[in-house]
Amino acid sequence: MKNQKNQVNKKKTTTFAQLCAATMLTALAAGCQYDPNDVSFYAIRHSLTPELRGTIDTSDDANRHLAVTNNTNARLLMDDLGRTFYTDRPSRLSPLPIVYTSGNPR
Repeated sequence: MKNQKNQVNKKKTTTFAQLCAATMLTALAAGCQYDPNDVSFYAIRHSLTPELRGTIDTSDDANRHLAVTNNTNARLLMDDLGRTFYTDRPSRLSPLPIVYTSGNPR
């Protein structure tokens, strides 16, 4: 009796897995096709602002903002590492006056 239940459950699981795989393959094969020249009412109603990525930014604007942010974060990280390892300024332990060569007064 127990063996029969296991076989039935296994068969149901296998059938469900096959159905899911078939559904995913169908969805993958059909895909989402987009025609930029489609000016039908449905296409316009479906996406009123196709060129915008966010509320006011296009994809180019968003990518530019991301590049500036990543560049700034990388430079700030290097500054933080310099302060962490005490390489941002000369040692203060010298009995002689130390000239800062960076041009930034300390």
